[in-house]
Amino acid sequence: MIIKEKAPIDANIEQLKTIINLPNLSEAKVLRAKTELKRLTSGNQGEKDSAYFIDFYYKNSPNWAIIHDLRIEHNGLVAQIDHILINRFLDFYILETKHYARSIKITEHGEFLVSFQKSYRAIESPIEQNKRHIKVLKNLLQGEEILPKRLGIPLQPHFLAYVLVSPKSRVIRPKAKDFKTDAVIKSDEFYKQTRDNLNNESILTTLGSITKIISSESLQQIAKNLVSYHRPSQFDYYKKFSISRERDNQHPVSIEQTKKTKYYCYCCKQPISKKVAMFCFNNKIRFDGKAYCFDCQKQFPLKSS
Repeated sequence: MIIKEKAPIDANIEQLKTIINLPNLSEAKVLRAKTELKRLTSGNQGEKDSAYFIDFYYKNSPNWAIIHDLRIEHNGLVAQIDHILINRFLDFYILETKHYARSIKITEHGEFLVSFQKSYRAIESPIEQNKRHIKVLKNLLQGEEILPKRLGIPLQPHFLAYVLVSPKSRVIRPKAKDFKTDAVIKSDEFYKQTRDNLNNESILTTLGSITKIISSESLQQIAKNLVSYHRPSQFDYYKKFSISRERDNQHPVSIEQTKKTKYYCYCCKQPISKKVAMFCFNNKIRFDGKAYCFDCQKQFPLKSS
């Protein structure tokens, strides 16, 4: 059963597109915004791809609860978790999604490198990310007493962490003796991994799981309680890129431009430059396909979904 779907990122994407089309933004800031937009859309696509495979196998099962895109805060710590799967044995699968168009390389020291042009660049280890996510989640579950009790004692969850990459990505791994990479799998193989985990459990582990098995109703309630701690955040890219909404939107029209321009503000009828008009036309969802001067643009805040 799906308890929480992935939240749309349309507002963030529109904000970045608006920044990219600001009339007098510096080339350096435009480049930063374009890079961030590419990263955001790529990551979003990766999460969608993984969600497809997860939902395909588990959304109709009463034995599993699915939570997509959960952001939790506890004791000053934050965890942004791409996907969580919980079963009736209280196995918590914590999944971090990474989308790479070409290849990802993992060194014998556990460093993650992604293909970039004709070389590789280092990225934050998603394995370590998951470890931090589990720490925050574990503290939240215990601190808020979300898990059910037996004989007055809270049932203990079992955490399993995996990094899901695109089925089309090439994963270059070190030798197992140097650094274990079993936690990095392709998203279309995740279902097989969960089946293998169940089949490979020892007799003692199986008996221990049976003693704490919960009902489907309890499973659903646990997941809903966890989702109630979701704290979404909308990123302010103006602040991140040190862009003043007022200063960087100022692009006065000269007398010469006023005489030559064929563009006018739809609201106040004042002449505007072609660049300002194109900015509005490129953001037709926000401005309804009409052109406005900078003062009148303030009437149209960024739309969120």
